[in-house]
Amino acid sequence: MTTSKLRARLRMFCAGLMVSGTTVFGAAQAEELTVYGAMAKGHFAELIAAFQAQEPDLKINQLLDSNGPIIARLLAEEANPRADVILGASVPGLVMLEERGMLEPYAPKGLDQIKDRFRDRRSDPPHWVGTDAWASAVCFNTAEGERLGVAEPQSWQDLTKPEYKGMITMPNPNSSATGLLAIVGWIAILGEDEAWEYMDALHENVSQYVHSGSKPCRMSAAGEVVIGISYPAPGVKAINDGVPLTVIIPEEGVGSEVEGVAIVRGARNPDAARRLADFAASLEAHEIHNQYYALVGREGVSNPVPNYPEGEEEALVDIDFYWVAENRDRILAEWQERYGRKDEPK
Repeated sequence: MTTSKLRARLRMFCAGLMVSGTTVFGAAQAEELTVYGAMAKGHFAELIAAFQAQEPDLKINQLLDSNGPIIARLLAEEANPRADVILGASVPGLVMLEERGMLEPYAPKGLDQIKDRFRDRRSDPPHWVGTDAWASAVCFNTAEGERLGVAEPQSWQDLTKPEYKGMITMPNPNSSATGLLAIVGWIAILGEDEAWEYMDALHENVSQYVHSGSKPCRMSAAGEVVIGISYPAPGVKAINDGVPLTVIIPEEGVGSEVEGVAIVRGARNPDAARRLADFAASLEAHEIHNQYYALVGREGVSNPVPNYPEGEEEALVDIDFYWVAENRDRILAEWQERYGRKDEPK
């Protein structure tokens, strides 16, 4: 081989290395996003798929778990954050992270379309923005009520009447966010001292405290109890399946739980995290949220669900999530000491 041909081949080989190196290093530097999710599996999957369709070149790492384990993991990783963004965690959990300085304030696009109760109102830009919510409700088995000769309750106070003794079940708030939101609602409506008096009276009529937020409505639907304190969705499903059940929004008002999105302070991929926050607040995302929840954060998004109780959003009482985060452990400990003897076995 002549010297000129050898030099030509070397030049081609080196050019190939440069092209190959560009490809390899380009792939290594491809943008990534790590999302910690704390919402229903189907809801989370649909949101991520829709976002990925907008961001086909973004590598999305996902970790999905229930709210408690996700918050605990974030706290454990405080010194070395691995998540870039949190999607669907409960607001009391997000407030706990905010107060430890673990969230990065950010105003997503379209924030002016988000209802006031669905955003951090203490900070501008907000540390978190709500996406959806669910409220307390009462499920009542009309067939069992008629058989036993008891009327359908219309208020929280009705549930303390002697005629309902042994007919009510509700979630243990130490196990279920649904149980906690009911208690927080009663405190907001009555004040804390009167709320404990109310719970003392209610306790006389409760047959059992269960460890699932949906179970009281499912038990009512099955005729195992007449009344279940829960949230609307499982009761509405039972009604649509033909069960003789009503779902009642008590007239005094109801507490609610909000899920939201927040960016982790110290995120390794903050630009991508902000784009996911933008998407979570968008009209497209809220139309997805609305497939899973009747109450969503964006104005004008409301997909009617057959047999869903009317007036839920109007009945929501203002919840101070900062107060809840600060007092949660104390409330749960006192609740367990007062009423835990009627717990369902785990």
